[in-house]
Amino acid sequence: MIRRLYRFATGVLTVRITGRGVTRFMNLCIKSGIHIWNVVCADNAQFTFCMYLKDLYELKPFLRKTHVKLRILKRAGIPFLLGQYRARKVFALVIFLVIGAVCWLSTRVWRIEVVGNSFIGEDVVLKYLKEQNITYGSAKDCIDNDELELSLRQDFDEIIWASVYTEGTKLVVHIQEKIASDRPQETGDVCMDLVASRDAQIVSIITRHGAAQVVSGDEVHAGDILVSGRQEILDDNGEVKEYYYQSADADVMGHVVYDYEDWIPEKLSLEQKTGQVQNQYYMIFGNYQWMLPKLYADYDQYETLDSKKQLCLMQSFYLPVFYGHITYMEQKTVEVTLTKDEVKALALEHLEQYLEDLEENGVSIFDKNVMIEKVGANYHIYGEISASESIAKPALTEILPQPSAAQEEESDESE
Repeated sequence: MIRRLYRFATGVLTVRITGRGVTRFMNLCIKSGIHIWNVVCADNAQFTFCMYLKDLYELKPFLRKTHVKLRILKRAGIPFLLGQYRARKVFALVIFLVIGAVCWLSTRVWRIEVVGNSFIGEDVVLKYLKEQNITYGSAKDCIDNDELELSLRQDFDEIIWASVYTEGTKLVVHIQEKIASDRPQETGDVCMDLVASRDAQIVSIITRHGAAQVVSGDEVHAGDILVSGRQEILDDNGEVKEYYYQSADADVMGHVVYDYEDWIPEKLSLEQKTGQVQNQYYMIFGNYQWMLPKLYADYDQYETLDSKKQLCLMQSFYLPVFYGHITYMEQKTVEVTLTKDEVKALALEHLEQYLEDLEENGVSIFDKNVMIEKVGANYHIYGEISASESIAKPALTEILPQPSAAQEEESDESE
């Protein structure tokens, strides 16, 4: 591949030599170090081969000495292209400008991708990069990948690992976040209890640190201590000798009840698509945007869908050029009266979405009792949902004076 590019850049000739001294001529060329290839021998008086343009003038003495005639059959390469278009200076200038623009664009970042983020939004990372003077169009040489990786780990507590690298004109920010945990963390000398976050009945409790204050089956209210971070150390007489403090750590599951309520009107105004569609095409270059006019009249009510793509050459050579179209889908408002079966189906859809949201927050559903009744022009859906969830939340432990210190103070006062 490199040899082909070199030959194209320097210019290549396909020539034919004829005469009685063609064999002697070929020997003189090889002896003089003239590079020839693709040699084809038609007969003892005719050869066809390829050679470099720069070696053409070195053949003159060999031609005179061997009385051989040379004929150029084909020319290829940049020198001949420039000679062919030398009268079209504007065209050549445009070619050079395009090449220069591509070379300049290849030194910039025109696309930023954030990979591995879950809790941290992409807009947050892009805003942080902008504060670090890294935006679309920034020079790749001015971006210190190692320093950026370190600053991401230092400025975001959620990030434990980061990797920044470039692919063509694309900057990839690959991050790894901490695994979320509900367990209380011990911070310095602060000691924490675990208290109930809501009214519930204890289903199970697994204590790792601290003294459990409840057992399975107990009824608790919001704020009650479930696991205390203060533990009592007793002496031989069964009296408290001292207190030992350590942040509580436990898994406490409780039986909770959620009150569910939903209202659905008997008559609904629905947006329906008519099937009429219009496309408006556009192109964006940097901060400039060009849009083609719509071919038809505007709709009174419509929904839009924007399909935008970025121009990319090969696999990772992105350019600051976007193109796409906006689809306008006509809609009309229709008022419908729901039957009871349709209301039930809609109410069931709302309930399933509500249960799905609870399960995403770690709530285990094991029973639901929901009823529906018509109240005027509306349907009222209400009931209770029984579930099991973690009810422990951290709270500061009350620090009490050590019993030995309290006894000494009492003895001093009595004296």
